[in-house]
Amino acid sequence: MKTTDKQIAANRRNAAQSTGPVTESGKAIASRNALKHGLLAKEIVIDAGEGAESRDEFDAVLLDLKNQCDPQGPLEEILVEKIAVAYWRLRRAHRYEVGLIRKKLDNAADKYYEPDRSGGRGTRSPDDQIDAKISQAQELRQEWQSDKNQFTKMRKDGKDLQEIYDWEQNWDWFYDKAAKTVEDVSDESPASMRASLNKAGWTDDAIWQGHIDVCTEQMEVQAQTIRDLQKQKQDNKLALQVHKKIGSIPDMYDLDRLLKYEGSIEKQFYKAIDQLERLQRLRAGDNVPAPVNIDLAVDMETLG
Repeated sequence: MKTTDKQIAANRRNAAQSTGPVTESGKAIASRNALKHGLLAKEIVIDAGEGAESRDEFDAVLLDLKNQCDPQGPLEEILVEKIAVAYWRLRRAHRYEVGLIRKKLDNAADKYYEPDRSGGRGTRSPDDQIDAKISQAQELRQEWQSDKNQFTKMRKDGKDLQEIYDWEQNWDWFYDKAAKTVEDVSDESPASMRASLNKAGWTDDAIWQGHIDVCTEQMEVQAQTIRDLQKQKQDNKLALQVHKKIGSIPDMYDLDRLLKYEGSIEKQFYKAIDQLERLQRLRAGDNVPAPVNIDLAVDMETLG
């Protein structure tokens, strides 16, 4: 097929619209788009299994460093890779630190409410136990309130005390309160208690009032129990908050291990930066003094 004038013109237009880099800097950047990693860069990323990391993220970090540092030759390329690898390892160390703290915070409640602290909690949380006790105290208070209301009405209606002889628990509470005013009764039946109290000078109306007073006292006892339990629950909440704040740093062993690891990585990080800067200054013709090595080892026995 013979090429027409129109096809020739179209080919020329397509050639003029090429997207390839033209400037030297553009060519340098483009040459790094397909990264050819050294051994360090190839091995640093965990790309499978639990805790897998993103190869693309590491590639982006390495590419940014190469574009910024513009390494020339294999040695400078290696140093840039060492910087990227050290940075990546520091990121991993920071994740480890977060994991240590997260583990402490997630287990803070279990640690605070240990069996020796809560007296053994079974399958329910300490707050659930406190709530159950509060609910029980509220029910008791309501029962005493109900008794008080009934006794007050029965007294007002002139009912005989015989109508509450089957409320033996109330008589026991009342007799404990009034026992110091009477002699020992022949038995513990409400009728015997009533007779002994009448003999000691208690009228039936006074006995009615005594029952009502016991109800009032027991209502206050349960109300105080509820207040104490609510305070205990609030104290536990505040103490747990303190416990969690204290857990915002790793334990001494983990912290010492982490700081040593980070310190070692940072030393490599800044050493690689210094070496790269030194090489590039030498390549640029600068007068770079020889590196100074200082031995910081101290002989304590000599100092002593």
